[in-house]
Amino acid sequence: MAAVRVTLDRQIGATWTQAFRQAVPQLNTLFNHKGIAVTLSLTGAGPVITVRTDPSIQGTALHGQARTERTGSGRLLRSEVRLPTTIQINTPSGMRAAGIGIYVVVAAHEIVHSLGHDGHNTHLMAQVFQKVMGNSAAGDKLQAGAIMLPPLQLSDDSVQTLKGIWG
Repeated sequence: MAAVRVTLDRQIGATWTQAFRQAVPQLNTLFNHKGIAVTLSLTGAGPVITVRTDPSIQGTALHGQARTERTGSGRLLRSEVRLPTTIQINTPSGMRAAGIGIYVVVAAHEIVHSLGHDGHNTHLMAQVFQKVMGNSAAGDKLQAGAIMLPPLQLSDDSVQTLKGIWG
């Protein structure tokens, strides 16, 4: 089983830190259940995914940017993920910070890109997400087609892509 470390920049902020602390074990559970032979950690050895915020990425955006170097077989050597400092959601009362679930989905999406999933398809790796406001920030979700996230879900194509790289 390959190990990959996710390192958070000190300036990333409490919300993104909480999101990655949730996304990493949730992805590990999902990978284990789907037979993807990679384990993520916030400490430890292995190739590193470094995560930073970037104020030039707008908070209304639901994406980050992953710059990744890989081996010839597609395995991660190193990656840098840049994310918006905050994610905003429009409500009848005006803009507010999105709930942690939205941050977890964006964090997981960028981790999966770093692991070698270059393209977009459905579920967690959708190209376009719609923000769905909950009754409170804790209930906010992202919609990818008919799929509501969280919980994190990978399409069969994404599972096969990751298995092709990591086993």
